[in-house]
Amino acid sequence: MTKNEDEPLVDPKKVVSNYLIRTGISLQELGVAPLVVLSWGRGVVAGLAELTQAKLSPHWFYGERNPLYHGECAGKPISIVQMPVGAPGTVMILEELIACGARTVIGLGWAGGLQSEASIGSLIIPTSCLSEEGTSLHYFEEEIELVPDPGLVSLLVHSAKLEGVTALAGPLWTTDAPYRELRYKVNEYQRQGILGVDMETSAMYALGIFRKIRVCNMLVVSDMLAEEWDEAFGTERLQNANRLAQQIILRALAAL
Repeated sequence: MTKNEDEPLVDPKKVVSNYLIRTGISLQELGVAPLVVLSWGRGVVAGLAELTQAKLSPHWFYGERNPLYHGECAGKPISIVQMPVGAPGTVMILEELIACGARTVIGLGWAGGLQSEASIGSLIIPTSCLSEEGTSLHYFEEEIELVPDPGLVSLLVHSAKLEGVTALAGPLWTTDAPYRELRYKVNEYQRQGILGVDMETSAMYALGIFRKIRVCNMLVVSDMLAEEWDEAFGTERLQNANRLAQQIILRALAAL
């Protein structure tokens, strides 16, 4: 037995069970659907909730700090959740969502673009990851390929095409330290063909493989890492790209 196969003292199922006992509510009242959409932006989560007429959960562990909404898409129940930025907090809450019954997870986030074709406002669907975050190491000691569910990749690529967009599918760099995206690393990863950089995807893919659930992320390019840094945060250009990404994900959910 390797150390990562040993039994954890703090188990997410036990955490959920203790919460339900303490509050006197049922797992059904908690209301996590098998199909979950995650994002790290309050505005994106609120937009998805509005589009699906989702209601805020009154019982979720994290309240309105990291809210959970219950909604429907094409007659299927879905949960929409806001996550904390970074791999550790995202994976912690995702563990709890899985313990509550989540089985298919799509993340909508942002990435810095590394290639000329990954320009601001374009979409990246990471199909493999270069991990420089510390969370996934606690799930797999050996080096494994951190990949998404291939069916979700195909579905998101196809849904983007139906919306008139080509989503870039390819490798992504995930890091814990956005202010240490050093020039030599950026140059080397550009040379390797890595499309972009974020803070969560590789850890989410590791957890998906470990827990045997379906996970895939779609990322909107919010800034470019080239000779100089160029960003579009808070601009209408990025907001429009976010809205398009939401429509693509809802189209994908309807087709699941």
